[in-house]
Amino acid sequence: MKKTVLVIIICSLLAVMPISMGMYNNILIQNCKQDLTEINPISKIEQAPVEEPPNWANGNFSGIWGLDIWGETHLPLGWMFGYYKRNPNIGYFYAGFESFWGENDTWFIQGYFFGPFMFGSLGENEYANESLFVGLGSYNNTNYHWRLMGQTGPTFFMYGEYTKF
Repeated sequence: MKKTVLVIIICSLLAVMPISMGMYNNILIQNCKQDLTEINPISKIEQAPVEEPPNWANGNFSGIWGLDIWGETHLPLGWMFGYYKRNPNIGYFYAGFESFWGENDTWFIQGYFFGPFMFGSLGENEYANESLFVGLGSYNNTNYHWRLMGQTGPTFFMYGEYTKF
């Protein structure tokens, strides 16, 4: 009898955990939408340089980045704008980013994502001062939210909206 009860409890936990994670991701994406409208750095994002998209890109994205403290999006520090090439769950991205008080996008971030996992490099320019990072996040049809952790330093977040071409 004890074994049967134990098996039922374990099976119910295994069934409930994925469902709760799915609900958490939807709540997280909804909160990101609210944060974007509350902070409203869109005026800075609109000033991002408008260029022809690269041949490999099948969409673009724009958003906010900042410090991530205890898994929450705190301290927005700047804007970002970039392009991506995505198949259903696999893709490549490249973006320029800068602080809200910066003049132009002097920093870059590039990498790959596979479902909820991301890895790549970021740096001050394409030739020096690069650092590797890994990330974990989620996205739906219009929004994204990622947490990034580098070799050294704090954990960052980035979230925003993206559009397919």
